[in-house]
Amino acid sequence: MNRIDLIRKIFQNTNFKRYLEIGCERGYSFLPLKVKYKVAVDPNFRIPKKRKLRWLFKVPENINNKFFEEKSDDFFINRKNYLRRKKQFDVVLVDGMHTFRASLNDVLNSFNYLNIEGIIIMHDCLPPHKAAATTYCPTPKEQETINGWDGIWCGDVWKTIVYLRRKHLDIVDICVVNTDFGLGLVRPKGQVSHENLKIDEELFSEIDRLDYKDLMDNIKSMLNLKSSEYLTTIIEDIKIRNKR
Repeated sequence: MNRIDLIRKIFQNTNFKRYLEIGCERGYSFLPLKVKYKVAVDPNFRIPKKRKLRWLFKVPENINNKFFEEKSDDFFINRKNYLRRKKQFDVVLVDGMHTFRASLNDVLNSFNYLNIEGIIIMHDCLPPHKAAATTYCPTPKEQETINGWDGIWCGDVWKTIVYLRRKHLDIVDICVVNTDFGLGLVRPKGQVSHENLKIDEELFSEIDRLDYKDLMDNIKSMLNLKSSEYLTTIIEDIKIRNKR
């Protein structure tokens, strides 16, 4: 089960209606979802008009889609009035810039607008090899110098999981499921105080010094790694909580 399957099954098994996708680009995971209200954020959308029209015919709910072509940090700063008018998101997919800082900001910002029964799903939390864990987005020229580069870039998103587990285990449940390059699942245990969501820069710097070897040597404890079968448990738990 990949992230698209997981998100689809969550919406199929609940009365959730609101979805936010950070890092939409071509819309492959966004457009097929049958969700009443969907919001996409990306600084460089590359969705052909024909594809939008085709998916509007297949999924009429796409008529309500909102697209914000800007960086996610700018979205959360510039669209506060819009976000306050909307009810909270039930599911958020964080799949934007694959760096520690960017992904952490996306998660913490998303918490301000997340349903207490909802979930944040993070993509690329388990790089398949060292080259995929490069901490910056390499240019085509730089890719030639990276040993083992095969076109897969997960970056150091995994550090956000480590940070959240170190800093916020009292208020959120966090794990990574071993599928689709690592799906991070972040769910609030209760009401999250926005005051607690400022980045602890000292802890950030400490975790930022970790490298891919550190991850591989301590993968289960750092990520709370689960097998792919765990996704079925998550879906059932969300379904039960949603019926309360």
